[in-house]
Amino acid sequence: MLPIPSWNIFGKSMLSIKVFLDTNVLIDVLSNVKRPSTDYSGRIFQELRNNRIEGVITIQSIVDASYVFRHDNASLDLFLDRILQIRNYVNLEPLDYSDLQDALLSDPSDFEDELQCYHADGAGCDFFITSDRKLKNRHSKTGMRFCTPEEFVRILDELPLQQRPAHTLTPERRREP
Repeated sequence: MLPIPSWNIFGKSMLSIKVFLDTNVLIDVLSNVKRPSTDYSGRIFQELRNNRIEGVITIQSIVDASYVFRHDNASLDLFLDRILQIRNYVNLEPLDYSDLQDALLSDPSDFEDELQCYHADGAGCDFFITSDRKLKNRHSKTGMRFCTPEEFVRILDELPLQQRPAHTLTPERRREP
C-alpha cells in the first residue's frame, strides 16, 4: 500500500483531481504492444472516459506518439481513430512560450521532459503520471506529485467511495478540438 501523500488530495472529490499524462502513458493505450504499465494506463483512461478525473495531454505528446505508433507498423487510420476518441474526454493542450522559456532555463538533459513538466505545473495538475522512472523523484514547485500509472491506480483505489462522484466537465473546462 502506498503512503498517503503529504498534501491532502483526500479532501478533494475524485473529480477535482487533475492529472497530466506523459507521452509514454498515451503510448500504452494507443499501441498494440503490451508493456508492463499498459493495464494500469488503460484503467486511468477508463476513469477519464467515465469523467471521474480530469486529464491533460499536450499536442506534442500526440505528435511523439504518432512517431512511435508509425514505427510499430500500425495503421495511421487506427491511430487517428483512437486520438479522435481520446480528445472527447481528455484536455488536449498546446505547449506555450512560458513552457519553452522555463525548459530552456532548466536541466537540458531531457528537454522534452522539461517541457512537459513545466506545462503540467502551469496547468495546475495534481499528478504527473509517467512510466519514466527518472521522473519519479522529481519535485514540482506547485506540489504536483510524480507517479507511475500503477501508483496512481493504487491511489485511486484508496479513495473512500464517497469521494468518487460521477462528474461531467463543464464546457469551459473542456477545450474544443
